[in-house]
Parts: sequence; C-alpha cells; structure tokens
Amino acid sequence: MKGDFARVSFDPALHYSQVLQQQGRVLLEADWNEQAQIQLHLLRTLVRDLVGPCWAAGTGFAITARTTNADGSSKPLPLTDWQLAPGHFYVDGILCVNEAVCTLAQQPNAPTPDYGVADGKSGFENPPAGVVLWLDVWERHLCAVEAPGIADVALDGIDTATRAQVVWQLRLLDQPRAQQQLDDITTALTTRQGTAGNPADVAAIKQQLAEVAQLRQDVAGGQANASPCVMLRQLLGARAAYALPRLRAELGPQESDNDPCVIAADARYRGMENQLYRVEIHQGGPVGAASFRWSRENGSVVFPVTGHDPGATADDGSATLTVTLARFGRDARLSLAANDWVELVDDRYTLGQRAYPLLQVIAIDPANASVTLNVPKNTTPWPLSDDPHEHPLLRRWDQREAVNAQGVLVVAEGAAIALESGIQITFEPGGVYATGDYWLIPARVAGDGQLDWPSLNGAPAALPPRGLHHYAVLGASGDGNYDECCCRFDSLCELLRAASTTVPGTPNHKLFAAPAANAVKSTAAGSARRKQTRKPGKPAGPA
Repeated sequence: MKGDFARVSFDPALHYSQVLQQQGRVLLEADWNEQAQIQLHLLRTLVRDLVGPCWAAGTGFAITARTTNADGSSKPLPLTDWQLAPGHFYVDGILCVNEAVCTLAQQPNAPTPDYGVADGKSGFENPPAGVVLWLDVWERHLCAVEAPGIADVALDGIDTATRAQVVWQLRLLDQPRAQQQLDDITTALTTRQGTAGNPADVAAIKQQLAEVAQLRQDVAGGQANASPCVMLRQLLGARAAYALPRLRAELGPQESDNDPCVIAADARYRGMENQLYRVEIHQGGPVGAASFRWSRENGSVVFPVTGHDPGATADDGSATLTVTLARFGRDARLSLAANDWVELVDDRYTLGQRAYPLLQVIAIDPANASVTLNVPKNTTPWPLSDDPHEHPLLRRWDQREAVNAQGVLVVAEGAAIALESGIQITFEPGGVYATGDYWLIPARVAGDGQLDWPSLNGAPAALPPRGLHHYAVLGASGDGNYDECCCRFDSLCELLRAASTTVPGTPNHKLFAAPAANAVKSTAAGSARRKQTRKPGKPAGPA
C-alpha cells in the first residue's frame, strides 16, 4: 500500500467490529481506511470459513487440457494452448475474476516467466515434466499515476484517493524448485533454532524441521500414501508456516563523541515531521541474497515518466540515462535531489514482481523537467516502457548510507540497522524473504519523539511483514494429463435446478404451469370450508 498515509491502523487481532466517528472531531484517513478493512476482513473470513480457503464457483477457472478429434477420440494439448475458463475463484476469501476464456500463455496480468525463455515468450512453451499449476494472488496498490482514471480532471492533476486491485497469476512449479524452497526454509529454521532462547522454542523448531523433512519426502515421491493435492497446498504455504521473516523497530540513543563527560541523548525520534516509514524487501530469498530499501514517505513519492534517453557509455564502463518527467513534486520534500536513489517502474515491472537495480540521480534540469541517472558499469537498468498505457514512473527511495552497488541494503539478521533520526530496525534470525514484503513504522514528533510500534513484555515486538501473497493449487500436470485439486461449488439455485425441475414439495406441478380447472375449484371449496368453520368473533386470517 504505497500511498500518502499517516498510518495504517487495522489489526485483525484487536477484533474491532466498526469505527465510530464522534461529533466535532478531526476526520483521519486512517479511520476511514480501517472501517473499510474491517468490513473486507469480515467478508473474506466469512467466505473462507463457510466454504474453504480455495474454491471455484461453478466452472470458473476450469482448465481444458485435451482436444476432441473428429472421430470422438481426444489428445492432449500443448501447455500453451490449455484453456482457462472464465468465472470466479476464491483464494482465502479473495475474489479472483477471469473475464473471458484464455490460454495459459495469454492470461491477463501475465507473470514473469517462471522458467528461462527467450524474450517475448510466456514461460509455458517448454515446461518441465510434471508441474504444479497454482494461483498467485495479491492486492496491488494503484495511485493516480498508475490508474489515471481515478483522478478527477476537474482537480487539474491533484490526486485524491487511491485504489487496491486484486491481481491473480497462474504460475508453474516443478519438483527441483519446490525442493529449493524447502532447502531455504530448512536453513532458516536451523538458524532460528541456533538462536532460540529456551528449551520449549528449541523443541518447537525441532518439530517444524521434522515436518519440513516429511514434506520434502512427499515432494520427492517417497510417501506413496500422501495426497498430492494436500501435499501441494502444504508446499505453497510452507514459508508462511515455518519461515516468515519478522522485524523489530525501535529508537536508539544518539551517539555521543569520545568525551566521557558527554552523555548520549535519550532514545527518541529526532525527525522534524511525522512520517510513515516503509521498509520493503527488494530482492527476495534467504539471508545473504535478500536486500531491502526504505522510504520515509511510505514509498508514495512517484513521478510520471514521459520519455527516456540512454546516454553514451563512458571509458570506465558507466553510462547515463536521462528521464523526462511529466512533473516534479509539489515541494522540496516531495521532489528529487542529487544523490537520491530511484526505481524505474511500469506495469510490466510491477506485475512481474521484478527487483532490478536502483539508479542514483546525478543531475536535475527543472527547465526541461528531466533528471539524469547514473548507470554503473555492469548494471542493467529496467527497460522502461515508452507506452503511456504501461504507466512508466520513477519511485524515490530514501536510503543513502551503506547501500550496495544496486542502491539497496543487504538484509542482516540479528543486528540493529540504523535508518535515520534515531530509528533502528532488526530482522529476526530465521526468515525467507519475498520481493514486496514490507513493514510500516509510524514515527511521531509528539511525546518527545516516539514510534507507533507495538511492544511485547516491555520490548519492541517482532512483527511479520505486510503485503503477503495468497496461494491456491489448481492442479498437477504429468504425462499429458491434468488432475484438478481445487473444490467446486455451484450456486444454491443451480443445485436446486439440477435436483428437480418441479416445485419443491409438489413433484407433480411443474414450475409456472397454469393450474388445472379442478385445482381452481378445489381451492375455492377449501376457502368456503374455512369460512364456515371459523369461530365467531375471530378475524379472518390469510387464505
């Protein structure tokens, strides 16, 4: 949710049922947003509890893997030509809609190919033998730059509210990649076990390691009695169950000089304004491969791009990239400056969940509304689209110190990492990180400078990330066949129609059939009898 928010206050663990506005009070966007999230959480939880975590409505998202020949026989289709039926599919209560029939290679919001293919290919052309078809579902946050239709032209470019959009992508997973995921989770659990503080935690992690080992055996085919669909659901949920990363945010004391008579200042937020800090994973993976970036404006400082021009390559192998913007920020705080790190973004980048290197601003030309970016040697920037319908933009990030060659910071677990103004973060040991995982840290000037961060037993709590994706198994493919794993439910109306075409309780009377003459007479006679047997003084009831 990269928006200009003061904070995001919804917490399902608090079990709030509604937001009640009081008279004469200031209306905050966090209250309005929390009310919407309360209702959405209720609806999705109800759907999940009543029906299940993943299911299709009717024939929605059904896959056709074979074609029928003229003689009535059938033959398998290549994976690129498998057809996905239109309709509805629910993942953790989230409604996914496929508007029209499509092939797997032509699905809307197509993901980055899961397997190495040439440019322009979908990734479904040469699949490995034996793959799992699964849905990756998340909510994409859209501002007025990414969705111009939400901005009212009467406001002359001033944005108002933003939108959240459900994105689903059908993807592939084979056994080697599944085993690699389990390897990363095992490594994370082993790391967590080595830092566990009491025997109970050690025993719990040992049990989790045994469960992951069993899942590894099932994936390898070592357990003949294991249900393939159950095993695949466990596999997709393994990171959330065993190796979800956690982060603590706190305030550190200001460092003093070497004078022993100078006492360090108390731990407090030393910023001049209230801010909503965002810590977001850039490159996912285990510790050692994962990296992150941060923003004091929740990553909401963006600039629409109208053009870009690569410059000449210098003798040292570096180059420049000049990017023309539609506008700069409305003030210095929300604009660009030399040495800022920016991310090149468009729809393909976002839907592909990419993590390309950030580029650093080296010059700004206000007269021409352009910025010049440095492209270091051996760095390939994201090929930003020239199509305005792809909504190209620059996103500013605010890290400056200790960044690597890609403009981001390496995830280091167990050690405090300073952001700015006294804010420190610590990644808890034993996590597997995913691109897009994020944490929000509201910093407040009031109260002599503090963070709006929960505590546990007097210490900052370690929180899981926001922005988690939701997964569902559609089915498994092998030897040209496709075995579906999802549940399917028709509407109650369709179930009743399939069970009977007559009026319930009167199987001899067809729906909407005109009553026979003797039936009319019988009804009239019955009405007369009721009138005759009615007790004196009792009002007439319905016939």
